[in-house]
Amino acid sequence: MYVHIYVCSCSKYKGKHRAVGTFITRQPQLLILDPALAHEILVDKFSHFRDTITSSFVGHNPHDKYVMRSPFFSAGDEWKRLRTENGAGLTPNRLRMAFNIWEQSGRRLVEYMERARREKGDIIETRDLAYRFTATTMADFIWGIDANALSGKVGEVGVLQKSSTDWTTSAFSSVMKFNKSLVAPFLRKILGMRFFPKATDEFFLKLTQDAVKLRQGGSGEGRSDYLSHLIQLQQRGNTIHDSVGHALTVHLDGYETSGAVLYHMLYSLSEHTEEQEKLRSEILEALALNETISYEQINALPYLDQCFNESLRLTTPIGFFMRICTKAVEIDLGNEKTLNLEPGISVLVPAYQYHHDEAFYPEASEFRPKRFEDGAAGVFNKRGMFLPFGDGPRICLGMRVGQLTVKTAILNIISNYLVEQTNKVSLGADTGLGIFLNVHH
Repeated sequence: MYVHIYVCSCSKYKGKHRAVGTFITRQPQLLILDPALAHEILVDKFSHFRDTITSSFVGHNPHDKYVMRSPFFSAGDEWKRLRTENGAGLTPNRLRMAFNIWEQSGRRLVEYMERARREKGDIIETRDLAYRFTATTMADFIWGIDANALSGKVGEVGVLQKSSTDWTTSAFSSVMKFNKSLVAPFLRKILGMRFFPKATDEFFLKLTQDAVKLRQGGSGEGRSDYLSHLIQLQQRGNTIHDSVGHALTVHLDGYETSGAVLYHMLYSLSEHTEEQEKLRSEILEALALNETISYEQINALPYLDQCFNESLRLTTPIGFFMRICTKAVEIDLGNEKTLNLEPGISVLVPAYQYHHDEAFYPEASEFRPKRFEDGAAGVFNKRGMFLPFGDGPRICLGMRVGQLTVKTAILNIISNYLVEQTNKVSLGADTGLGIFLNVHH
């Protein structure tokens, strides 16, 4: 219902007003129609909009301890502390040193695809494939283990991948429930609403405990992965529950969001064979110079970056960003009009609408990587028109991990296979599955 209101409001008032007032149930909200104003709120005036609506989702059930340890759901100084701790384990330098994890996962991905083709033919369901890859990569980076998602039997879903899917499915369902409860927020505490299910909390707690114990026992000593960062934090006073909270924060971005972008990107490339061939040429040319590609090189392939950004624009993993006014501020509405916002008022930035606006992106529904050439992504971002990860101090923590994960998978798939659409599989209107593609050398 809320999404319908946003879409209609954007369509009706964009180009006429910088922002319009709406309501979520009985709560007033400012809908930002002008991307430049969105940039102002997310970046320039961040000190006035520090918190998000998700911070109101926690604290209603004392057992919901891991969601309270995520910066995504935190507010104020606690958000700053948690983000600083979490982000210190995701620096470019740490990812560079841990890049062998992504390299190994890429090789396993190709090996799995070869086994799948031998056993079941060339048609591969890309959603399943994408999440197998992200499960493998995140399990190794965060916990230092093999998820058995690419190394096990073809089609068999391992425990970690199943638990991850159950966990993320529950998380998105919880977001919907908490949004619906905005009409009566007091019910959250009365009903003891929790965000993550008890079963997955217990699974990831044991997984993290076992991983820490193994590492402290000498297994994987010297690895520059996220687990080593968590152990360093524990040595400074963090608890095992703090470590689980941080691990799940990274896992949500690296497993679910990256997986969704990956299989949508594969579909777009299967639809546009010229773009796929151009990307393949760039990748093969880079591989011809070096048998393997380094962390720096994979992030320096211009057309891969263009295809990735265009996939992000089309997919828009996070469709909108909601901020809470935390300090009184004056907003310029244009035409010599201003608006004074008081603390507590929510502001919504509809990123999906910006990404699909024909005024900003001609032929917005089409896959056109060319629009992101010559560093255009940075220009669009500064104008507030391109916000796949948000912007400002609360920009997505897992941005670099997500980029590296999707690009590594695409590099390994496109350098080894042609990816085409198939009409050999008949799907219903809503099967819950991803997209079946024909992959062959």
